[in-house]
Amino acid sequence: MNIDQNTNWHQTVALFALLGALLLIVLLVCWPKSSFAQTSSARALFADNKAGILQIRIIDITSGSKSAIGSGFVVKDSGLIATNYHVVQMAASKPEQYRIEYLNASGAANSLTLVDVDVINDLALVQASGEITPVLPLAITEPPIGVTVYALGNPLDLGLTVVPGTYNGINQTSYHPRVHFTGSLNSGMSGGPTLNQAGEVVGINVSTAGNQVSFLVPVTALQTLLAEHQLRGTGAENIRQRIGQQLIADQENKFARLLALEWPTIALGKAVVVNELSPFFRCWGGSNSSSEKAQLLNADRTCRSEDKIYLNAKFDSGVIEHQFFWLEADKLNQLQFYAYYQRLFSDFAPGNETREKDVGDYQCDSEFVSANNIEMRSERKTKAVFCARAYKDYPELYDVLFLQGTVDDSRAAFISHFTLAGVSRENAKAYARKFMEVAQWR
Repeated sequence: MNIDQNTNWHQTVALFALLGALLLIVLLVCWPKSSFAQTSSARALFADNKAGILQIRIIDITSGSKSAIGSGFVVKDSGLIATNYHVVQMAASKPEQYRIEYLNASGAANSLTLVDVDVINDLALVQASGEITPVLPLAITEPPIGVTVYALGNPLDLGLTVVPGTYNGINQTSYHPRVHFTGSLNSGMSGGPTLNQAGEVVGINVSTAGNQVSFLVPVTALQTLLAEHQLRGTGAENIRQRIGQQLIADQENKFARLLALEWPTIALGKAVVVNELSPFFRCWGGSNSSSEKAQLLNADRTCRSEDKIYLNAKFDSGVIEHQFFWLEADKLNQLQFYAYYQRLFSDFAPGNETREKDVGDYQCDSEFVSANNIEMRSERKTKAVFCARAYKDYPELYDVLFLQGTVDDSRAAFISHFTLAGVSRENAKAYARKFMEVAQWR
């Protein structure tokens, strides 16, 4: 290799080295800063707050073993801790069988006492016997939509974990406000805090729908519960009575709002049915109209409120459900159509989950209704069934199942149904009157 070739070779190597260095600088400058920022923020939030975030344990007294776990966090240095009601519900319902304790980041455990609840927002306050720090500050303002926030808790008994996600604001389809959080909440994280980058609590982990869709109780609900607790100056004397008062007040507000609305309608066959009651109803429907094998035409529509109130693992309240069916005999003869219609009418069930130990038996009244005794604009004859079952722990509240079907046409029929869970008799009857006026074959 001559001198000129050697010089050119060295110049080429130097050029590639320079280009490589420039590329490295560009990569370092252009690499997403959010990844570094998230890692740094998560690490700092974990280090600063891990002593104030606790595992909440429900202990079976007889066996001495944990039966359920969740998370909680310190809200007062006197030892007051916030969590979800569903985390401590077993101990609230059966204090003779279960007790509550916490496990801190150092592995120390101590007993807790349930002192207050907000069952509507799935919140509870538990009290430790001594001081605990640090106290996690509560945010005064809601974060902007789209910012990164950090959920902390104890998933699957694996220890304290930080889950970054996106704050998407209040879910507009929930009657009871819930924050939509794009992040993975797992079992055991319930009751833990979600923090902004300043380390302030912006929500309380409560539930997940999977696929990075999770929900938080807004911190404002916790601030209200803390203010009520502080104003009272002591724990609630009777937790069951407090829950009953909250359920009654919630349904009074909800049904006053619903009954004051102008209910929207939509056609179903030759009937008119209730459409989505904004903002917290969602409706779905379908039909077999394209099926060549179908013996009858069946078109249906179901609407349901988006949220519910957790009372125990087998008992939900606060549910509202509407169902509507339009039927035409098509290929069926009169007897076959009547048999199908009767079977469908008899198969309706309430739209919420309960157990015999929580509710009484349904007591039902039925009657044939015509335009002569309600303000209907048609002359259709119908059979209406109104069933109610009382809550055993909250005797002023009922689950109500209402069913109405036409009985004056041998080739077509219209069925309407609603379920109300946790409602007073007065509100249920007012709801039934409005429902019958709106949903009918005209």
